[in-house]
Amino acid sequence: MNAIRFRTVGPHLAGMMFLQYFGLGAWVVSLSRYLGTSLELGGLGFGPSDVGWVYMALPIGAILAPLLVGPLADRYFAAEKLLGVMQFIMAALLAGAGLWCERAAAQVPGTSQTTFFVLMVAYGVVCQPTLTLTNVIALRKLPKPTTQFSKVRLIGTFGWIVAGYAVAWGMNPMSPMPLYLAAATALVQGFASFTLPHTPPRGMGRSTAEIIGLPSIRMFRDRSFVGFAIAAVIGNMMNQFYVLYATRYLAEHGTTAPEAVLTLGQWCEIACMAISPWLVVRFGLKPVMLAGLLGWVLRMAILTWGSPSWAVAIALPMHGFSYAFFGMLAALFVDREAPAELRAGAQSLVGFLSSGPSVLIGNWLAGRVGQAATTANGTVWSTVWLVPCVGCAIGALVFLLMFHEPPDRQKST
Repeated sequence: MNAIRFRTVGPHLAGMMFLQYFGLGAWVVSLSRYLGTSLELGGLGFGPSDVGWVYMALPIGAILAPLLVGPLADRYFAAEKLLGVMQFIMAALLAGAGLWCERAAAQVPGTSQTTFFVLMVAYGVVCQPTLTLTNVIALRKLPKPTTQFSKVRLIGTFGWIVAGYAVAWGMNPMSPMPLYLAAATALVQGFASFTLPHTPPRGMGRSTAEIIGLPSIRMFRDRSFVGFAIAAVIGNMMNQFYVLYATRYLAEHGTTAPEAVLTLGQWCEIACMAISPWLVVRFGLKPVMLAGLLGWVLRMAILTWGSPSWAVAIALPMHGFSYAFFGMLAALFVDREAPAELRAGAQSLVGFLSSGPSVLIGNWLAGRVGQAATTANGTVWSTVWLVPCVGCAIGALVFLLMFHEPPDRQKST
């Protein structure tokens, strides 16, 4: 019965994930290059700090969204209907951002960067809850979410990959077209959301503190949890250097279709996610998660001191390697480490810290470092990449010294 139900609902939920991450991947990878390239070369001439401010939109959304949207999803509206409405709003905001870019490229008087920033922050506030809502819908409607969710979620990663190819080979990445593509995708998903399985609210009036997991703050008495949290916050902070600058770095070093080349990370992520359960059983959680953290260090070290060819061959795949072995396994660690009554809250707290404040600070820091490394002769890339290389090394060292393998509490609860 469960197999029949999965064959019925699984493709529908997989399509939801594909559209969600296709729309996000359509603009996240390419926009920083477009904004940061000079007007003479077809970009919009934003400084590195300005680009950093734009990319703060999603972490600002992660901080504000629980306050604005969490109560709606918990108490008043079915998840699929709320998802649909939010996708329509996202489509309008992205289309507005695209129109702003057209005016900026044409140097229309009165075109203020503040307007673009406000549009992107509004988008971030609406977009962040959709990432949670798609997970909620899938987890509630899959007959065996423990074993089936990863299969559905992988289709989202594949959607990100397809978006990279579509932007690199199907349009001009140095234009507003990726924003329009993302807007069209959000519009399609808006209509499609109303056909998803009905997922009513559970009627729980959670406080803001409960939404972001503050009751689980006592988990910080646990040395391993502290070490993990520090490594996760530092890693997500330093990862923003890669988000902001990887596309520009490849393009300036002559890489053809950098948006497509960057999908090497997602292909590696899919492969690593497939083998991660076996590796955890064979070697344990700590060695696999530490390998993920060291992958971030290796990625940044190659970008700092290696050649562009080495960056493509090793550094880009390390992005997916580390996300699979540390980022994805983080949920497994929290589930094992936290007592049963704190598991949901601990997951929320780690998610809030990782996608909100740490990414916000990371974008600000990356913008300032990029600004300092910009000279009359161009960007000194070794300076840009050295900062996250050192930061990731510190995070890995903290994890190595403080983290201890947790018992599998699943067997006793």
